[in-house]
Amino acid sequence: MVAPPPDPPWWRWLTGRAGAAALLAGFWVLLAASLWHKSQTFDELGGVTAGYTYWRYNDYRLDPENGNLPQRLAALPLLTGKYPFPPLETAAWRGSNVWALGYQWLYQMGNDATGMLRRSRAVCGLLAVALGALVWIWSRHLFGPAGGLLSLLLFVFSPSFLANGALVTTDTAVALFFLAAVAGIWAVLHRLTTARLLGSALALGALFVTKMSAPLIVPIALLLLAARLIARRPLPVALGPWRCTLARRGEQGLAFAGAALVHGLIVVIVIWASFGFRFAAFAPAGGGGQLFYRWEVLLGKPDPLTLLSQLDLDPAQTTTVEKLLQRPELQTEWWAPAHLQALEYLRQNVLTPAQTQALEQKITAPPPEWTARVIDFFRRHQLLPEAYLYGQSYMLRFSHLRNAFLNGEVSLGGWWWFFPYTFLVKTPPVMFAILGLAIAAALVRRRETDPGAAGPGWYETLPLWALLGVYWAAAMLGHLNIGHRHLMPAYPPMFVLAGAAAWWLDGWLGASRVIRTAASSKPARLLGAVLALLVAALAVQVLAFFPDYLAYFNCFAGGPARAYRHLVDSSLDWGQDLPGVEHYLERHPTTGPVYLSYFGSASPNYYLSSAQRVRYLYSFLGQDNPPPLMAVQLPVDGLRARLAELLRAHPDYNIVGEGRTGTNQIGLALLQNPDTLRLTGGTYLISASMLQPVMYQVQGPLGPWNRRYEEAYQTLAARVRPLLSPEAKVRLAALGQHTLPEWQLTLTFYDMCRFARLTAFLRERKPDANIDYSILVYRLTDADLAKALDGPPPPYGHDFLPAVLGGHAGAP
Repeated sequence: MVAPPPDPPWWRWLTGRAGAAALLAGFWVLLAASLWHKSQTFDELGGVTAGYTYWRYNDYRLDPENGNLPQRLAALPLLTGKYPFPPLETAAWRGSNVWALGYQWLYQMGNDATGMLRRSRAVCGLLAVALGALVWIWSRHLFGPAGGLLSLLLFVFSPSFLANGALVTTDTAVALFFLAAVAGIWAVLHRLTTARLLGSALALGALFVTKMSAPLIVPIALLLLAARLIARRPLPVALGPWRCTLARRGEQGLAFAGAALVHGLIVVIVIWASFGFRFAAFAPAGGGGQLFYRWEVLLGKPDPLTLLSQLDLDPAQTTTVEKLLQRPELQTEWWAPAHLQALEYLRQNVLTPAQTQALEQKITAPPPEWTARVIDFFRRHQLLPEAYLYGQSYMLRFSHLRNAFLNGEVSLGGWWWFFPYTFLVKTPPVMFAILGLAIAAALVRRRETDPGAAGPGWYETLPLWALLGVYWAAAMLGHLNIGHRHLMPAYPPMFVLAGAAAWWLDGWLGASRVIRTAASSKPARLLGAVLALLVAALAVQVLAFFPDYLAYFNCFAGGPARAYRHLVDSSLDWGQDLPGVEHYLERHPTTGPVYLSYFGSASPNYYLSSAQRVRYLYSFLGQDNPPPLMAVQLPVDGLRARLAELLRAHPDYNIVGEGRTGTNQIGLALLQNPDTLRLTGGTYLISASMLQPVMYQVQGPLGPWNRRYEEAYQTLAARVRPLLSPEAKVRLAALGQHTLPEWQLTLTFYDMCRFARLTAFLRERKPDANIDYSILVYRLTDADLAKALDGPPPPYGHDFLPAVLGGHAGAP
């Protein structure tokens, strides 16, 4: 038998450790370069701020619903720098408001937000590098050096990982630790050693402090355990000095039960260690406060004010309660401070002792859902850290109803086909062709007569299939349809399995097999050449798309220029292109006003040097958007100088109210002048996520424009119209008809409804340009605006909210 010729030296280098290291180093550089001129994406503000406070204050009140571990890693390079942090006495810190606190830290305290994010992203990119290395190792183990190289190339040139790999989020980290945990569990199931046991348990612990979806590993592990026991393979055991081989299922089952117990103990230890071995989310020196959402909200307990309807109230009590509930400050989320104050008032002045006792029993009743009851049990007995349980409760509570957009439709519950669709349009078509070659190679290899050429079978690749199957099932059955990034853990096992396609290269480059048949045939050599061309085409296509990887869409969606019609949020527009806005305004000078509606938690004022000529439309979160009507308090001492400073800072406002609010305080009401309140012709820059009717409060114009929204808009427009008058007397007379909080609420909803009507008009119009595919440019005249805001209403769509919310949809 003649031995096959050795592989060329260059091929051995490329498929070896040196080649893999070079590819991963280039991948890391590409990650950093693609984000170098990108602004902070939405979730990064929370991740970097929370991680910093975990290290510096040993306090876990901020953003506990996201992974402790990736947030800590992202904050590591910031610990050595001098980045002043807001005082712990602020309302944002005491209220655990990571968005307000992070905004203040990054953009209002003189810190270098761009440099801070670049450092954090560089560290997060190392997690992506580690994931790529694991993909290479696993594929090389299954499919040889060529398979390892192919899988690594598919990973390196994946738009999804190039877009998200270095962001300060949990998405890449959870993909890494899901794959590592599955690999560790599979290794333990086949050889039980101390090193494998500890390595697998630590990977599992890292997974549980990375993402709240970590419990999905349980059904995966059970599937692998069942397959292992069915296979009836002996189990070598080497735990310290104890060496043996277990052949019986009962013995193996006991060994695996012990291993599972060790895994559970280490996971619990890792969780406690991540939160400083302390139950309370608040550090003793942190100044106290409260979590962002009350526990009653997260546990799904009904609003105490709604429970009043279940009491036997007399007519006088009913009238008092109904009048109280009409107050504007109570039109907020359940269990808000205003609700609790109103409840206390009712206890003291309206309810009888028997009614108060009945109400208390309803309030303190166990949570209605069994999952909430389990978490409440763990919380009351302090079995896991409070912040960790808060994070799990948050995900269970808010993952069922989330605003989602897909192909022109809006939903609160999502669609089962959301992730299959995102996978179809955000995966390069070349990848599908390579997967086809991998399947064909696997089928052909199984027909090989040489047992050594058969390659790995279903059993050897089972952990990859188990991860794919369980994760895909969970994604399709879930309701969190806000971004393709949530599918990232499904990509690495697919890349590993795609390494099977490298078998077609055997006929070209030589192989380690002594006998080869199909791989040496002409059709196989042709498919090998096709595979090489496909990989080259993938690399060219992806590199040509630099640096806008978050906005990657393939030809099935019409390319990135039409992507805004299909998906938004983190699938396309996550707030990353504020520098692109600056560059666009520099290249396209305008004479009229420039309006910006921005989706994100970053500060446009920080990124736009021309921000002084940018006017803000309704935005989400709208950190830089000035409220139309604001109340300020100034000390009496030095009032004249402070007042002059206030008016210089807000030149578009007029003082419309004044009154003493305390011994040494003067309260002022400032209203934007009519020219600022109304919209005029100009350049309108609108984030794709804001163009679609999805980024609103549930009480706002969420979903297609409809008759209910039109009626609310016309009512609000009529109420606000006097404030647009150039005559001060008319404006002051209108303001006197309602209280300041009522006017603030009216103007907030008017701003939302006006913007919603405008975007309903713009969705029927092709943008004049786009900025890096995520921000759309419209050049509108006064006539355009008159048609959009004052003309006939846009075509009515379906009003889905009353049905979804049981007939309790709030009017905007």
